[in-house]
Formats: sequence, structure tokens, C-alpha cells
Amino acid sequence: MKKGRMIFFAALLLFVAFSVVWFFTAENRYTERSLFFLEPVSREVVMEHRLIAEKHDTEKNIELLVKDVLLGSSLLVRDGIFPADTNLNHLLLRNGTVYADLSMDAVFAEPGMGLAFSESLDILRRTILFNFPGIGSVTITVNGLQPE
Repeated sequence: MKKGRMIFFAALLLFVAFSVVWFFTAENRYTERSLFFLEPVSREVVMEHRLIAEKHDTEKNIELLVKDVLLGSSLLVRDGIFPADTNLNHLLLRNGTVYADLSMDAVFAEPGMGLAFSESLDILRRTILFNFPGIGSVTITVNGLQPE
């Protein structure tokens, strides 16, 4: 009887230990992504590496990437590519095409930003395509409308 109880508790202890290890490693996976921003002095597009959470869903990973781009550069000396109040309304991945819908704030450039709206869109597309080479195209809308 004692041997059976000891085996049961040993198995239970192993299960709990395995569960704890799995919980902490499965939820905290990060991958290095490359984000593109504007260098204010040279006005060139530069790459910045950042650790971003890694999920099991490509659509969710792209969404996390775009949200990080919208936060701006981690270096305060670099300019973001969209105004600070810009949000991601929706993001879908269908048949190799990313559909990203930004808030209206994306259109209204901040003074001294130095980027045309079309350039901001191109940099966002470049960031997505660089990090997810399997994506065929990126369509960006603003409040559900195609910008001209």
C-alpha cells in the first residue's frame, strides 16, 4: 500500500513540475523582428530589431508586429512612421494577403514628421513583408476605406 501511494505522489509531483515548466515556457516565447523607422537626420529608413511575443497563429503575429510599429521606435531619436495616436482597428490574413485597417489618425501627420502618408504605408508594408516572407501582398485601409 505504501509503495503504491509513493508511486502516485511521485507521478503527481512530476506532472505538477512538468505543468509549471510548460506554463512558463509556452506563454513566454519571443522572436526577434525587424521594424523599419525613419532616421531624423539622414531621413533614411533604418532597421530596428525588437523582441516580440511569438504566438502559434501567423495572423496574430502580424497583428503584434503592426501594433509594435505603431508604438514607434524604442530609440527616442528616431521618428515613428505614423502619428502617435494611430491604432490598428483590424487585421486579417486571407490567402497570403494581409488586410490591415488603421484608425483615421494615421492620415494626419504630425508637424516635422517628414514622411508623406504614402511613404508611411510603404514602410509598414515593407516591415510586414520583410518579417513574413510567405505573405504575398499587404492591403492597408483607413477606417475601412482605401487611401488614395
